Amino acid sequence: MRENIEAAIDTVTLADGVVLEDNWFAVKALDDTTIAIGEPAYHQRNWSYLVSDGDDSLLFDTGSGRRPIGPVVARHGRPCVRAFPSHMHFDHLGNINAFGPVIAADLPMLRAIETGGALRPPEEMFLGASEALPAPTFEVGSWVAPGDMVKVGSRTLQVVHTPGHSPDSVSLWEAERNRFYAADFIYRGALYAQTPGASLPDYLRICEQLLNELPEEVEIVCAHGQPENGLDDAPILGYRDLLALRDAVAKLLRDNPRTGEVPVNDRMYLLFSVESFLSTSGQK
Repeated sequence: MRENIEAAIDTVTLADGVVLEDNWFAVKALDDTTIAIGEPAYHQRNWSYLVSDGDDSLLFDTGSGRRPIGPVVARHGRPCVRAFPSHMHFDHLGNINAFGPVIAADLPMLRAIETGGALRPPEEMFLGASEALPAPTFEVGSWVAPGDMVKVGSRTLQVVHTPGHSPDSVSLWEAERNRFYAADFIYRGALYAQTPGASLPDYLRICEQLLNELPEEVEIVCAHGQPENGLDDAPILGYRDLLALRDAVAKLLRDNPRTGEVPVNDRMYLLFSVESFLSTSGQK
């Protein structure tokens, strides 16, 4: 299985400013206290984000689990590290139990699967069977609702519910640094709107919301990123990419082609299915 889902690390070419650690992780400083941690040899090219200030660090997503991310976090983080998964898909919950009680998004679909203060996502939410991965059970230390602020030292990040890719997806908005941690809502490469719970109407609604609320100079950091010009780098998009995604989704909903893939712009394309035309509530 591993040979089918991982590439040799020596086939990866890193962009300037990206450093290889533990012969697996690509590490890049976005600023003095924010680190992007990528996995360019993993076929999904995951990126997690370590936000720090004072004695605190927040790890937004915990990697694919193909290698232990804990040592990288320990080298770059602060003494108190909390993990916050953006959603329950398997490639964002690897290593989740290496960080103790975690932060969870206070959403009805997650509250519904909580038992005794712990979460274990069902397969239709986790999707790990495709890579023979069992769902983890992990303790929830705190719940944060959409609109709530997560404090990391003196830094403040607002939780934003961003369904589209999955109904339980959340992103983080750090207004002081003009940075939007988008997770899987938007990223370079193939945007998955064909998986269980993905929704084009939700994509369109959230695109419109973000275009209205985010400034045009926003920096959008993403949880995946195919190489650009053959180089693996922390995937950063911008306002124009949100505009392109909004327009592509709106056209799909008008044309109603039912299944396939369409280009969004020169950085992205969108995969969709018949079920993608439903909202997460199951309504047209």
